[in-house]
Amino acid sequence: MVVAASAAVLTTLTGCRVGIDRPPATTPSAAGPTAASGERSVPATPARKTDASTGLYQYDGPPAHGPPSTGPVVRVEATVDLTQAAPRIFSSVEAAVAAPDGSVYVALTPVASSDPPRLGTVRRTPAGYAVTGSVPMTGVDDLWGMHLLADGTVAVTGSLRTVDRRRLGYGAAVVDPATGTVRTTVIEPITGKTRFAFGRSALNPDGRTLYMFVSVNGRAGWRERLVTVDLTTGTMVDERDLATDIAEASDSPAGSGLAGMVPLPHGGVTLVLDASPDARRAERIPTLLTYTPWLERVGDPVRVTSRAEQAQTYAVAGGSDGTTFLVVEVAAGGGWILAVPPGGEAGPVLAQLDDPYDYSLVVEPAQVWGLLPARVGARPVNLTSGDLMEPVDVGCPGRDIHGIFPGRNGVGALVIGQCNSPRTRTQMLWILGP
Repeated sequence: MVVAASAAVLTTLTGCRVGIDRPPATTPSAAGPTAASGERSVPATPARKTDASTGLYQYDGPPAHGPPSTGPVVRVEATVDLTQAAPRIFSSVEAAVAAPDGSVYVALTPVASSDPPRLGTVRRTPAGYAVTGSVPMTGVDDLWGMHLLADGTVAVTGSLRTVDRRRLGYGAAVVDPATGTVRTTVIEPITGKTRFAFGRSALNPDGRTLYMFVSVNGRAGWRERLVTVDLTTGTMVDERDLATDIAEASDSPAGSGLAGMVPLPHGGVTLVLDASPDARRAERIPTLLTYTPWLERVGDPVRVTSRAEQAQTYAVAGGSDGTTFLVVEVAAGGGWILAVPPGGEAGPVLAQLDDPYDYSLVVEPAQVWGLLPARVGARPVNLTSGDLMEPVDVGCPGRDIHGIFPGRNGVGALVIGQCNSPRTRTQMLWILGP
């Protein structure tokens, strides 16, 4: 089965252009209604474009000199009960990251408890994969992201607290999974009442430089920044106020509308924002903003859809060549998988989805196969043909899939969620392979 699927993949790499054309859409005028006679004139704001960006390079398939495809993920290699990672307090598994040696680190957040989250280690043992240790992430509160650093430590981003659990601010914490040592870096300190706080993060390929977006609405109003932090020293290297950049694309601050961040192969990052051209209307436009390693903006905002398509981004994944893959829900129903190459625009739809399990996406380095959540586990999708394979059943009654994360060294993906076996709401990790 795997051999046959791999052979089919090879034929797609030499064929025609990837994807199917989108259905036509009529875009509403960007101009608002004309003021009635006698009304007081109001200074006009610059009209924001509401059509998708055109005239740029389009994604045309997997990179010619990329790594070979490992084929679709079709089997469950391991099923791990994570109870021992947080044995005394009921917790929810939030994230997972794979290590080069085959280990997996998982983050679990306590439910209805003020205890800190825990970082669990899963390793292969003579009896199979199992939790072999866990440490508290003292000083960490809500988790926004998790990354494995080049030195083997784990970085988590989110809200931070002091040892006695007082609110400290928002930033990053580096955790040693063996000793539990935690080093925090505050990027946005708490300076008063905070009405809203949200962030996203991405790790540079060097394994030490973190890109972090922080959106905070406090007493002084909105503050949205993109920063780079050297996690080996905990020092902030660069920062950029994004207010002007976001205002070019959106009538509202990014807030939680920043759907994801994709690190670029040679440094820099692409932000995916569900922009609001008109705050009085519900339509959104998934929009890309790209920055160099020094946080200089590259080109204009790239609009992935038109306003008429009423798209909302549900998942974002990065390709090995810097391509940004998006799963968007559209007004016509269902979802689309789109791809935007660095400096380019969205071309034809790579795949169409007809179920609600599209809130996570993993793309293999070869960019031939992707993986989506499914009711029973995970569903492989061929990104060169748009074909959806039968789901991989993780064999769990009453399962609730929380998310899917990339694997390493032949491991296709890490799936996290909960299962009603062997106990109700058992937190689980499934390791999937090709």
